[in-house]
Amino acid sequence: MTHGVLAALLIGGLVVTAVAGPRVLRAAAPLLMRVPRLAVGLLLAGTLAWVLSMLAVGPVLAWVLTGPVLLPSGAAQVCEKCLAAANPFGGRTVDAGVPAALLLAAPIAVTVLSLGSLGGQVRRRHRGTLRSARQFRERARRRSVAGYDVLLVEDRHPFALSLPRRHGGIVVSTGAVALLGTDELRAVLAHEDAHLRQRHHLLTALVDGLTTRLRWVPLLGAAADAFGHYLEIAADADARRVSGTPALASALLVLGQHGRPLDADDAAGHDVEGVLHALGPDRIRHLVQPGRGTAGVVATVTGVGCLLALTVLAGIVHVPYVMVVLTGCV
Repeated sequence: MTHGVLAALLIGGLVVTAVAGPRVLRAAAPLLMRVPRLAVGLLLAGTLAWVLSMLAVGPVLAWVLTGPVLLPSGAAQVCEKCLAAANPFGGRTVDAGVPAALLLAAPIAVTVLSLGSLGGQVRRRHRGTLRSARQFRERARRRSVAGYDVLLVEDRHPFALSLPRRHGGIVVSTGAVALLGTDELRAVLAHEDAHLRQRHHLLTALVDGLTTRLRWVPLLGAAADAFGHYLEIAADADARRVSGTPALASALLVLGQHGRPLDADDAAGHDVEGVLHALGPDRIRHLVQPGRGTAGVVATVTGVGCLLALTVLAGIVHVPYVMVVLTGCV
């Protein structure tokens, strides 16, 4: 393999996975819905793999292309030596009028901007969560309901949701307690408890931070949209083990008929940023009639294989640069 072939494979792989990714995710859904925690891991790993592969484009093109020198002569010589030391292929370069320093600086700038965006997203989410927790605590009292420690909110509208544990944990309304049967209530609270135990708030914040500025990429937009859906199914799986499928399906049906999804400007006066709640996507059909057979296997294997190949290609680029930084090149 030459550096030109590597660059072509990497860029081509990024384009193909970005465009075809949403279709592959839809085709893989029948299998992924049966193993939701694996689906969550694959979506998170796939998002990271694609972003790391994108950051490898500039460095690999620096092995292929050359252009005017932007740095002072001494710094330029050091840069050339380090670039040559990092290049495992050698070979000739093509004068495309693009400075190598610019190609190397681009992924660094993107990384810095992305980390800044992630930090800003985390801060905004944290402020929203604090605001939500404060508003709920003002109207709630700590109680044990169906064996779970919850914040019980005086509200006739039936709802159940979860804040990060340190900000209050499970929140349930008196309307939900009055409306749901014992087994149904236990199923809903087990669902919310699963969100807490599996750190779904943290995972959601991480994926949101990674994809906020990149949702224009079809694959990353589709992955971010699907991520929350699989978190809900993963929480459902735990709730089914606690209370059984009939109780959970019945609870979702009751909440769907009598409740309503809470949003950031809830009519009941609650600000609900940074929460996960039980009345989410329609999951009853999956609970009652889960998928069977091999549907989704080919798409899942294909998608994982493509992202693994991209990761290997990106590693071929990133590892030599990391080694040069660690060992020195002059």
